[in-house]
Amino acid sequence: MQVYSYPDPSTWPGLLQRPAAAEAPQVAARVRSIFTQVQEQGDDALRALALELDKATVGELRVSNAEFAAAAAQVPAELQTAIMQAKANIEAFHAAQRDPELRVETLPGVACSRRSVPVQRVGLYVPGGSAPLFSTLLMLGVPARLAGCPEVVVCTPPQADGSVSPIILFVAQLLGIDTVVKAGGAQAVAALALGTDSVPAVDKIFGPGNRYVTAAKQHAAAEYGVAIDMPAGPSEVLVVADASATPAFVAADLLSQAEHGPDSQVVLLSDSAGIIEGVQAELERQLATLPRRDLAATALANSRALLLEDAQAMLRFSNLYAPEHLILATDQAEELAAQVTNAGSVFLGHLTPEAVGDYASGTNHTLPTGGYARQYSGVSLDSFVKKITFQRLTEAGLRTLGPVVETMAEAEGLSAHARAVSVRLASLGVAGSAAPRAEVVATVNPYAGLIRASVERMQAYSSARDEFEGMAAVMLDANENSLGSVGPDDFSRYPDPHQRAIKGELARLKGVRPENIFLGNGSDEAIDLLVRLACTPGQDSIVVCPPTYGMYEVAANLNDVRVERLLLTSDFQLPANAANVLAASKAKIVFLCSPNNPTGNLLAQDALETILNSFQGFVVVDEAYADFADVPSWITRLAEFPRLVVLQTFSKAWGLAGLRLGVAYAAPAVITYFNKIKPPYNISAATQQHALAAIDAATQLTEMQAELLQGRELLNNALPALTIVEHVFPSDANFLLVRFSVNATAVYDQLQARGIVVRNRTSQPGCAGCLRLTVGTNAENAQLLAALQEIGAAWPASKATAQ
Repeated sequence: MQVYSYPDPSTWPGLLQRPAAAEAPQVAARVRSIFTQVQEQGDDALRALALELDKATVGELRVSNAEFAAAAAQVPAELQTAIMQAKANIEAFHAAQRDPELRVETLPGVACSRRSVPVQRVGLYVPGGSAPLFSTLLMLGVPARLAGCPEVVVCTPPQADGSVSPIILFVAQLLGIDTVVKAGGAQAVAALALGTDSVPAVDKIFGPGNRYVTAAKQHAAAEYGVAIDMPAGPSEVLVVADASATPAFVAADLLSQAEHGPDSQVVLLSDSAGIIEGVQAELERQLATLPRRDLAATALANSRALLLEDAQAMLRFSNLYAPEHLILATDQAEELAAQVTNAGSVFLGHLTPEAVGDYASGTNHTLPTGGYARQYSGVSLDSFVKKITFQRLTEAGLRTLGPVVETMAEAEGLSAHARAVSVRLASLGVAGSAAPRAEVVATVNPYAGLIRASVERMQAYSSARDEFEGMAAVMLDANENSLGSVGPDDFSRYPDPHQRAIKGELARLKGVRPENIFLGNGSDEAIDLLVRLACTPGQDSIVVCPPTYGMYEVAANLNDVRVERLLLTSDFQLPANAANVLAASKAKIVFLCSPNNPTGNLLAQDALETILNSFQGFVVVDEAYADFADVPSWITRLAEFPRLVVLQTFSKAWGLAGLRLGVAYAAPAVITYFNKIKPPYNISAATQQHALAAIDAATQLTEMQAELLQGRELLNNALPALTIVEHVFPSDANFLLVRFSVNATAVYDQLQARGIVVRNRTSQPGCAGCLRLTVGTNAENAQLLAALQEIGAAWPASKATAQ
């Protein structure tokens, strides 16, 4: 392998090139001539090209029944068992990708739906020759059968004696495929695109191959209108390996792709020169015993190892390269995976070789190569179906939507489009349908497809206090204890389920309407309810931005909702591509904590605004610590963003953590959904009474804020002077995240031994060596600083940089 140490980013474009790219013009010319030959000579061309290119003499192009019958007896029982296990895994993963028919009422009387329909005729190209890839037939045939494609044609290169590998025929029988053609290379793709006497023309061609097969598929799509799965050419793998990697594992993964052929490419990225040296030594050792070492050695000669600065540089290069296979050989694989934007398939951690994806994990190994992972996905069940949409309008739907369409069509100068609506409205007796257009536009539902269908259908619980408000002389409706309460205070009556008094006072204080407010048992209840409101268990996902508040993931896990992670940058801001990543995501919710916990910083306002304008799900801005930040709250923007939800709490600045009272601010429609699914009496009478008293004493809040901010400033100025403190991160909250130059866990333990408890955050992404210190009273702050100074003075000099 060619090794490059810290190459300047300006040289990266050259390092991203594949070895096959230089020969692309010659390959394209040869492919065009093969298409012409197949178009003019049909089956005879396939036989002639098999003799010329595969050195095989072929008589009957289609595999006969006798050849099928003899195949199974030639496949060892152990291999048959392994194939059937792989088939079961692939089926399990691909069957789970089935989409139910989608039905959405975008407006009353406007029903839209989408249904999956199988591609009718598909051609599967299975590479053969010196290494018949029967696994590819599994990867293509299983989803084709699950999708219900009526006609499946397999093309695979013949062996020297003109036969097809019995293992390929065994797999074909296992999948119920009876049309197998002895044709390989670009000529097989041409036959599938054009049709011959023996090869039916198909609607879509699938499968990987060498540079000629890839060029042939692209030519078929461009010149003959035949769909293809993707450009899937010479195999490639990129391995990101840090100091935690095992060189023998990494070398084995690189060789597993290099042995495919001389035009394969493997790339190694590391921030450790020692790992690169170790992998080089292992490559030499393992290559010596490899049966296909000549092919692998040629591929290695065209491959590269790059020594880069850190994990972020490695991921930047990887996303530019867009590898077919990406292996994250690091202890932080899960965290780094959240930043992967371009890859065919990703293999996480030290114990996940790329080979498991090639054969039997269940994911598909037919993947985009040559950088096409920037635009294409790998083969999936969706590859074998078409998505057809349907719509039906009722009379009410046409009356509502028709004027919207008339306005838009006229603005584009397409009068016939407008007339197609107008003549129907006229038949309903609607005259001057353009008049109420502004009102109609306002009725477009921003929550269409975002609220769980079961929530839309459900009937909310009606409590006794919903059916009768206030008090009467005799209250016998709610099965309360009419004798009163045990204890000194009377709480025998159920509280107001809608907390009207608190919402009225809070609306006045915050400058919103009561209809914008939901009160919950801490912010955690609002988080949980929102996940339940939008996410179907086992189907939907949310996005979190680690390091951040852990309850977002807890709520997702409790509700069987998948978590997508978008890691913050080293300065704890959203990455530059965050809006694009989220716009492409199908997640229902993104949680953005600002000021963030545990880092204390505000997220950039322009980044949040871009996400609010582009993300189609709920955007939750968690402002638990906003009372300590000198910026306007996002509740001032509720009218602009109907899917914005802002979380606040009485636990922090208000000092009422023991009451467990959280607040969600959102559009009235969202608050209505919250109230529909919440428990009827979720806020106790005692909590409501104390909260009202606190709001009435809001001037005290201002005084406490000022004192805590002074304490934060004192700590912020004093901590950097301590010998064991490496960095104090900027904070807009009532705490500071502090990175220590010594073992932070040991500092945590020593503080605890002195009766001071802080929060150890060393295990959080980007927070290695960090403790979170809450601002205390003046006396507590002084005690903390004195303890840290004492710990630093006693710290052994030899451990000054230990982590």
